[in-house]
Amino acid sequence: MSRWKGINTIEYSQRCDENLVVALGFFDCLHIGHTKLIESAKLLAFKKNAKCGVFTFDNNPFDILGTDNGGQILDFEERLTKLNDLRVDYCIKARFDREFSQLPPLEFLQRLSLDKNIKGIVVGSDYTFGAKGEGGVQLLSKWCDDNCVELVVEPFAMDDGGKISSTRVRNLLCDGDLEKANSYLGQPYFVIGEVDHGKQRGRNIGFATANIEYPQDKLKIKSGVYYTRVLVDGVWLKAVTNVGPHPTFDDMTFNIESHILYYKGDLYGKKITIRFLQRIRDIEKFTSKEQLADRISKDVSFALTSEL
Repeated sequence: MSRWKGINTIEYSQRCDENLVVALGFFDCLHIGHTKLIESAKLLAFKKNAKCGVFTFDNNPFDILGTDNGGQILDFEERLTKLNDLRVDYCIKARFDREFSQLPPLEFLQRLSLDKNIKGIVVGSDYTFGAKGEGGVQLLSKWCDDNCVELVVEPFAMDDGGKISSTRVRNLLCDGDLEKANSYLGQPYFVIGEVDHGKQRGRNIGFATANIEYPQDKLKIKSGVYYTRVLVDGVWLKAVTNVGPHPTFDDMTFNIESHILYYKGDLYGKKITIRFLQRIRDIEKFTSKEQLADRISKDVSFALTSEL
């Protein structure tokens, strides 16, 4: 068992002596449908004097399945961050590999429950598990009855467009509709990354930036300039963030550069969290550095006057 901030992380086949209520799913972006399910698990855990655990994968299952989903909306560290914010007691993690993908449904449940005191399970109404998703709510319900485990099946979170899903969130982020995506996520979309030295171009035109490589296997949101807030030394500071290439410098590298307003410290080698609040504009190719600096000044003014 390891501890990440306030949350304990254990392997799904690892022993746990505490009573547990477990929310089962992938929880790849923890949208408001996911968080509704987790809140249900927390309530059931309270009723049973148990701890709340959430099952997730620490990698991208679609890589193993050979399906291109465009990358993870939130990677494992980012999901841990959000689970910690949701005050979940345990993250029960598994590595989705070939062996895991071939587990029969009942064997998955047997491994999950081995050496654990599972008192309750909470799932969404479309939950499937085991090889090829052969297990469903009906099979899970029978297993729970046989093992004296209370099962709660939560309905979908819906709006006028239908079921709120990770696919909808992914499409909104790729289309640049950040406001709608954030409403489904229940909080601003965010990225965690380590600051590297970059190419010092922003500093040379008066707008020093904290640069991070775009995380591998992370969904590439729509390129553009965003109004963001960056977590620095425990404080959320306003910033202007460029996501994508740098055509003014003939550099098509896709990365993230944040100009943190009025910050003069050294962030090299530190991990930062960037929350995306508003999309300001598309990326443009400017004819001179002076023209680029003038445009960034306008972006900074936008960030300064934003009430978000």
